[in-house]
Amino acid sequence: MQMQTPAVRDLLLLGGGHSHVQVLKHFAMHPVPGIRLTLISDDYVSTYSGMVPGFIAGHYTLDEIQIALEPLCRAAGARFICARVTGLDRDEHRVLMARRPPLRYDYLSINSGARPDLKGMPGIAVKPISGFLSRWPAVRASLQAAHQPQAMTELTSPDRGRTNRRGLMLVGAGAGGVEMAFACRASLPSVVPIKLVGPTLLPGLNRRAKKLVGKAMREKRIEYIAQRVTSASETQNGYRITLTDGSAEEACQLLWVTNVRAPEWLAESGLVCDDKGFAKVDASMMCIGDSHIFVAGDAAHLQGQERAKAGVFAVRAAPVLAANLARAVQGLPLHGPRSSFSPQESFLTLIGLGAPYRPDAIAVRGAWALRGKIFWRLKDWIDQRFIRRYNELPLMGAESVDLPESLAGALPDDRMRCGGCGAKLASDPLGRVLKRLPAQSAPHVVLGIGDDAAEVRHGTGSTLLSVDGFRAMIDDPYLLGRICAHHSLNDLYAMGAQPASALALATIPLMAEPMMEEELYQLLSGAVDVLNKSSAPLVGGHSAEGAELSIALTVTGAPGQTTLRKSGAQVGDVLILTKPLGTGVILAGAMRGIHVPGAISAAVDCMDSSNALSVEILQDCGVNALTDVTGFGLLGHLSEMLRASNCGVALRLADIPLLPGALPMAKRNIASSLQDANALVLRDFRLVDDLDPCRLAILSDPQTSGGMLASVPAHQADTCIKALRDRQIEAAKIGDIVPAPTRIVTA
Repeated sequence: MQMQTPAVRDLLLLGGGHSHVQVLKHFAMHPVPGIRLTLISDDYVSTYSGMVPGFIAGHYTLDEIQIALEPLCRAAGARFICARVTGLDRDEHRVLMARRPPLRYDYLSINSGARPDLKGMPGIAVKPISGFLSRWPAVRASLQAAHQPQAMTELTSPDRGRTNRRGLMLVGAGAGGVEMAFACRASLPSVVPIKLVGPTLLPGLNRRAKKLVGKAMREKRIEYIAQRVTSASETQNGYRITLTDGSAEEACQLLWVTNVRAPEWLAESGLVCDDKGFAKVDASMMCIGDSHIFVAGDAAHLQGQERAKAGVFAVRAAPVLAANLARAVQGLPLHGPRSSFSPQESFLTLIGLGAPYRPDAIAVRGAWALRGKIFWRLKDWIDQRFIRRYNELPLMGAESVDLPESLAGALPDDRMRCGGCGAKLASDPLGRVLKRLPAQSAPHVVLGIGDDAAEVRHGTGSTLLSVDGFRAMIDDPYLLGRICAHHSLNDLYAMGAQPASALALATIPLMAEPMMEEELYQLLSGAVDVLNKSSAPLVGGHSAEGAELSIALTVTGAPGQTTLRKSGAQVGDVLILTKPLGTGVILAGAMRGIHVPGAISAAVDCMDSSNALSVEILQDCGVNALTDVTGFGLLGHLSEMLRASNCGVALRLADIPLLPGALPMAKRNIASSLQDANALVLRDFRLVDDLDPCRLAILSDPQTSGGMLASVPAHQADTCIKALRDRQIEAAKIGDIVPAPTRIVTA
């Protein structure tokens, strides 16, 4: 990510909760020069908790209730790092994270949320929301399956009104638990019993509200049990809970929507916390005893103004938090407009009652409560407006080149230039340059330009060498280092070599010296983590200051028992691809702020995975030819294999695996800046049948840390695919090697 001015201070935001999405928008609209903003979240989306019951009830799709964090960060000029925070080192001003090195900060804001305090009891907590949503489809399916026989006899059963059969149990009778119970009723067959347990129905709300909710629960066959749960255990068929009166209830599924506790690492870091582990803050949202840390949302305990945990407070505290963070990082005093937060005594509570076809809601404030369709419409309007506010931001910082019309045509195109392997020079100009160079030969060079790695003889042995690198296509320097290492090692794996060593070239943008040091540390830490696992230690390199973050690695390896080449494909072989395509188009979409649920996370996971095991399996299956799919796309690297092997190919378009989100991006006319050049190779292919043009375009999509393209004997292909998939490698048979010059793509 390019910065207009050098950064001198790091502001880290921990958690993508309701407060921090507003902080990001504030900095998008009011940037502070010299401040590098970073969001650390364990998920790529922030789910708006107020709309979760609406999703369960069927009012909304999943993407309609989520804020895409990576595009929001891009709009704010912020880095996005997907990681799970495990603690703080306040003496060194570092954030500790799982499975990666700590990250330094100058100022820190925490909006990490909270989760039900289950005290070791079994069941499913509704928070954290991401975990609950991932498990809900299985919960719903199990309840439907368990009550399928009852569904057939409901209408004729003499005891159809009874609710003593095992069904769904929800623990927690506050507004959140009540609304979730109504949502579950709307989502589940009417024969599934639903019970809500809690000592008090809607604590803190008025009698009128409780009366209206009680009536609605009876209408919708939701049983309320006014007891506290004293214990819970798993049974062979579900769960068993014990209540304060000594009675017991059984359920197929058990959901907890109860009081919450803070993440343990808050108190463990030495912050001043209350008896439940929530960090104590003053009216400025600054931690008591630490002027460099702010806390908001459920994780905060506002000293002297205690309130129940509610999303409304996180939302309304956000402007104060954003203003004070901007002041603090600039060294300004924390006074002025919106410098103090005072939560209101009462606020409007809107409780949706499920019913996706005839929705209504109960509105509560102070001493009054009303029920009606208008209140559902009001709730829906408020919630959707909140989501749109953060999913429809303009893309900031995308600098356009303003050239005279007479000169503009000299640029390759006017789209944003991609990072990763999508930023490499196209095949045609690269080929022309190589032809213009003097002939390259020496007796000690066994293999030179043309294969995935060069082989150089020395003494009685030889070494394979390759170099790869790119400018940043993601914000996380640690992850960038990991991906570059995987990407670079792939050239050695494609030759059947054992990695031995690596040299690094790193370019770091101008920042304050401690920040440049930290950036280099994160970048090289990521690379070293992957290199060390491959027995290829980093033995040297060079660092430089430059306009943007980039990394390149020169890797060396020892030849294996057999040196694999692009040139070994045989007519009759089957083509196997070990990773899905689409990293280029997905990253291009992300640059433009376009969000497809799950796309970025899938692309990152794909890039941050090694091909070492794939190659071992392919070798065991007698692979004849091998190459990795990178910047020239599947068709470009396949063409190199065919040319070297003097063979043709019959590709099956429908069999080529794609990353989730790749096809939707392509259908929106998104493409990597290298794709058009890559697509020129289609001139050599005959297109048969009625082919999907978007799917076809992805065959030219530049891949970063892509999969292996292997030519395998036909009698080994099924065995190979099974072995790969048994090791959770998403491999597929995508075509057949045929006599030259045939090159066809079929549906």
